[in-house]
Amino acid sequence: MRSRALVLAFLLIGCSSKDEANKSTSSAPAPPPAKTATSAPTTTASAVSSTPAPSSSASADAAVEIHLETVGETMAYDKTTLTVPAGKKVHLTLKNNGHNALMPHNWVLVKTGTEADVALAGVDKKDDGYMVEGPNVLAHTPLVQPQQSGEITFTAPAAGDYPYICTVPGHYMLMKGVLTVTP
Repeated sequence: MRSRALVLAFLLIGCSSKDEANKSTSSAPAPPPAKTATSAPTTTASAVSSTPAPSSSASADAAVEIHLETVGETMAYDKTTLTVPAGKKVHLTLKNNGHNALMPHNWVLVKTGTEADVALAGVDKKDDGYMVEGPNVLAHTPLVQPQQSGEITFTAPAAGDYPYICTVPGHYMLMKGVLTVTP
């Protein structure tokens, strides 16, 4: 019984330390999350530029880098909130950490309130990565197979909150987040 209590205490301390690390606002890149199916997605994260603060027009044009990953074999992104400035070039990389060939994922930025319509439109479009381009789709990665990465570079839309989803059938209700675009 006492060994169970020690294990539980160790796990709680480890989880607490991990939570504090996820809340850090340090500009140093965080180590990649553990690749287990039991990892829970973080609830907030900000995208930060991988370059120093702009000191010239060249660095002012540098893209904001966002690195997003899936959580093991689950239908979840490791970050459910991202933040970027309006009008800024954004380079997003999606890493699928799953191993199951039946769990490909994508990242699709949509207009608010259109998540279900966009997801439904792509249901039978496997050859097109479960995607149908249209006015409600603002940006998207290709379909990313397990242990692979996909990327997209786009210009952030006007200030506001924009949902992002995975359009693989059955995923969008669980695999989602919000991109907050600041003025």
